[in-house]
Amino acid sequence: MQDQNKRNHHVLSLTLPTLCRLCKRWQNQVFCQVCLQDSSIFIPRCQRCAIALPHVSNNDHSLNLLCRLCQEHPPIFDHALAAFDYALPWNTLISQFKFHQDTALARPLVDLLVPKIWSQWQLPKQPNKPALLRLRAGAPSLILPVPLSSERLRERGYNQSTLLAKQLGKQLHLPVNSQLLIRRQNTQRLMLMSSQDRHRQIRGAFGLAAGANQWLRNRHVAVVDDVLTTGATLNEIARILWQAGTREVSVWVIARTPV
Repeated sequence: MQDQNKRNHHVLSLTLPTLCRLCKRWQNQVFCQVCLQDSSIFIPRCQRCAIALPHVSNNDHSLNLLCRLCQEHPPIFDHALAAFDYALPWNTLISQFKFHQDTALARPLVDLLVPKIWSQWQLPKQPNKPALLRLRAGAPSLILPVPLSSERLRERGYNQSTLLAKQLGKQLHLPVNSQLLIRRQNTQRLMLMSSQDRHRQIRGAFGLAAGANQWLRNRHVAVVDDVLTTGATLNEIARILWQAGTREVSVWVIARTPV
């Protein structure tokens, strides 16, 4: 009976009319196909930092595609995937999710990122296997959300990165651990700072819980955040994960700020 109720709820969610959260057209999905086609979702991206590469054809897109900056000065983390650019109208949507208690957006936002994760890490021609067994050897085996400081968590009431990480864990059948990474100090809002100030502010802001090394050693870890801008936060996290013996660090974000 419970399984039947879940199926009925899924069918209703796909058939009942609703408003597209971006353009407000009536249709039966959270985001309409017109908005998705007009977005940056289908633009090829640098495999290292996830910056959009609009002048590259999708036919030329490969796992080794890098932007010029990453060829010369790559980030500390190994890979990055983003669903779309942090630009209108998506940035307004993320602001609602992050600052205005619109936590129901976690799942539809993750739904836009998951196909890109499957595209990079899924084994071919294995559709009937459980999700974890469909991942290629060497794929991430642990998801870590970027932690908030205790002050910011009290102010906001939830960690948006944890909500995203839990949704990703459900869909990919990967474990999520929100206790291993610790925010040691509160920082000013990085979005208002220059790149240089971001790196200076974030240095030493993160740490690891006691015993975290045994979870991290020789593992490929995916770190989840809502937005990737300069990479200061995620580089700092990657640095301490490397020091703990992590084998590889991927970054999964919903949005990537354009250059």
